[in-house]
Amino acid sequence: MGSNSGSRCKDVKLHFWREYKRNNLNETLQNRPEKVLEDQWSHLVHLRFTDKWRKMQERNTKNQKNHIMPHLCGRKSFSRKRDEIKIKTGKTPCRAEFFIESRKKHDGSFVSDEAKLRAEALTTLLNLNPQVTYNGTASLDDEYSQVFGPERPGRVRCVGRGPTPSRLVRHSNATRRQDIENSELVAQLKTQVKTLGDQVNAMSTFLGQILGNSTGEQASAWAANFATAFANIPNPAFVNIPNLPNPQERDGGVS
Repeated sequence: MGSNSGSRCKDVKLHFWREYKRNNLNETLQNRPEKVLEDQWSHLVHLRFTDKWRKMQERNTKNQKNHIMPHLCGRKSFSRKRDEIKIKTGKTPCRAEFFIESRKKHDGSFVSDEAKLRAEALTTLLNLNPQVTYNGTASLDDEYSQVFGPERPGRVRCVGRGPTPSRLVRHSNATRRQDIENSELVAQLKTQVKTLGDQVNAMSTFLGQILGNSTGEQASAWAANFATAFANIPNPAFVNIPNLPNPQERDGGVS
């Protein structure tokens, strides 16, 4: 919530600066918006006319020109874009999926050739593990990290105003432990399903033998064998159920 408030404040300052900035410091000071207090406007103007601010702007402009894979979210936050993708696909996108969707135009082309190459590499990794799911949107060893390299200080890439890399380390370790536990549980369930499947196949074969032999002499033998085989099935729902007493026997035959 704090990051969102800071973002809104930054947007408001940028709006006023673009609307009321003039050619020099004095003219800009005189052109104060009516809704802004004098001391606040003076602080903003003096700050943005310093050499430090000018150098930072030049550096940001240069870095922006070097950005060859810009996203197409515009003013839309990554969180809102991620929600739109979730509504469209039915699941929360990981960083690789988010990068692909946010760099792709409406006609299916990408913002640049470099973005297309990275998207193809991410798609290849995603196809190698189509059943892998994440409890979060990012982890240290996800497909995005494999293509773009490890995280640097600051915010986690392709997440927006979310966790820092240090938080991602702890979250990733917890996620990895959960994935291991889930994998072990899935393996156990698969073993149980296979065992039950083998038992069903054996029962089907046994029943086929019973139906194929209708002689009265073998009926009792088949019934005994069937009961023995059925009793070996672990925890069947209707085995070992005690015989209920006859109501008349329980009440001494009195109606």
